[in-house]
Amino acid sequence: MPGKSNKLLIIVDADAIIALNNRVDTNHEKAKNVLTQLTAFEAHTLFPATAICEAVTVLRGRLNKPEGAEQVMKQFHAGNFPLQEVGYKELLKAADLFHPQGSKKNTLFDAVVAAVAKHLHADAIFSFDGSYRKIGLSLTDDLIAQRPLLKTTARASGQARGETVAGTLLLLRGQ
Repeated sequence: MPGKSNKLLIIVDADAIIALNNRVDTNHEKAKNVLTQLTAFEAHTLFPATAICEAVTVLRGRLNKPEGAEQVMKQFHAGNFPLQEVGYKELLKAADLFHPQGSKKNTLFDAVVAAVAKHLHADAIFSFDGSYRKIGLSLTDDLIAQRPLLKTTARASGQARGETVAGTLLLLRGQ
């Protein structure tokens, strides 16, 4: 497959973007620690377009953090998010994963992230939402827990457009 790499492929969910942009978020410090580990692993990251939309919407609306939403938008405009487009096929797969009668915490946005991760055979999702594990996906915490094995067991990502975490997520932290 073109673009194969031995680097980890990480799909970034909105909650990670929010945690990195909101210093009072309960996961802010944990997100920074995950970011440090992913940087050390030289992982590739991809941001589903819907995750960026969700993060900006939550920061601006529910959390009333317009400065955080503005920071995300600045980084987006600067081209600092390796974007994964979400089209009809991804939405169809997400619709299969989404359960409208289920938990209010499991949204169609989450189903899109899961569909993208499954489609691209991602190594993990950078998220704090444990529901991904229930459908057979790993979180970055899982990779970090396997750290001694990580470099020797990393799967080929098969995605040429992913960029390293250092070139992307550090910008979220304003460094």
